[in-house]
Parts: sequence; C-alpha cells; structure tokens
Amino acid sequence: MATETKQPFVTALITDRNVAAISRSSPFLIRRLLRRLDLKNIRTLVELGPADGVATRPILQALSPEARLLAIENNHGFAEALKKTADPRLEVIEGDARRLPEYLKQRGLTGVDAVIASIPFTYLSKEERFALVAAAKEALQPGGVFIIFHQYSWLMKPYVDKIFGKSWLEFEPLNIFPCFLMIGRK
Repeated sequence: MATETKQPFVTALITDRNVAAISRSSPFLIRRLLRRLDLKNIRTLVELGPADGVATRPILQALSPEARLLAIENNHGFAEALKKTADPRLEVIEGDARRLPEYLKQRGLTGVDAVIASIPFTYLSKEERFALVAAAKEALQPGGVFIIFHQYSWLMKPYVDKIFGKSWLEFEPLNIFPCFLMIGRK
C-alpha cells in the first residue's frame, strides 16, 4: 500500500515541472492544518492541489459522514491515485485550480466552508495569484476559511492580506523544508 501512494509522487516529482515540493507534507504540517479546520462542522471543503492525498486522507477521516470534499488536481497521475480512494464524500476533479469558480458553478455550489491550497503559487503570475485568492474568497460562505499550506516562503501573504483584509501566518519547522501556512477568514 505504501508503495502505491508513493509512486505517483515520485513519478510526478521527476516528470511534472509543476510539482514544486520535494517531499510530501509532513505529519506535523498535516496536524497543524487539521487544527485550523473545524472538520466536524464543515459540510463542503475544497482542496486545491491535493497531490496524492497526503492531506486528503486525514481530512476524510475527520469529516462528518454528510460532508463533501472536492479535490482539484492538475496532475493526471495524482488525480488517478486519488480516484482510487474509496470514499463517496470525495470527488476528484482533474483540472486547474484557476478554474475553481467554474467547477463550483457546475456542481451548483454557491458557498463552501473551507478552501485549502497546496499549489505552487510561484509558477503563477501576480494576476493569477490575486485571481485565485479572490476566487477562493468568493467561494466561501461567511465565516469560511482559506488556508494556503506547504509554502516555503511568505510569497502569498500579501495576496491573502489584500483579498481577506488580514491573514494569519503560521510556521511549521518539522517539514522538509520548513514551511508556512497562511490563513484568511471571510
């Protein structure tokens, strides 16, 4: 089983120039992320860039049975690995996170409880970064949370600050490499 989940990550790391992390998010980072999500009360969560599901699986373990998780993944190998997750609450969308509003509209969703993102924002233009953070805020219902995690720099903090009014920054030293989480609330 461990080999099955590691293989898509190793393959993507070698073949997909859009994979920016050199390793999966550590268990310490995932626990920090989970502490920032009110998973028992979330009805709909969107995960942008779930890779092979390192955060997806623990989120599914903690979500209520009535909840829904939309995972938007651009890498075909990662998307296929995620589709093997036997959980009816998970919907894997193979596509680009920048199309978030379109995917939500197609599913009749007008307000989600949380959007989390672990995508390589460094590969996006400034305009695309602003647009993606703005789309995440627009997707959230009042009180919803937006969390960018597994980021090696503060790059996205000014974007989250501008769109959400302010953000909270957390640091997780126990990750390869140490990284940041940026949190905005609608």
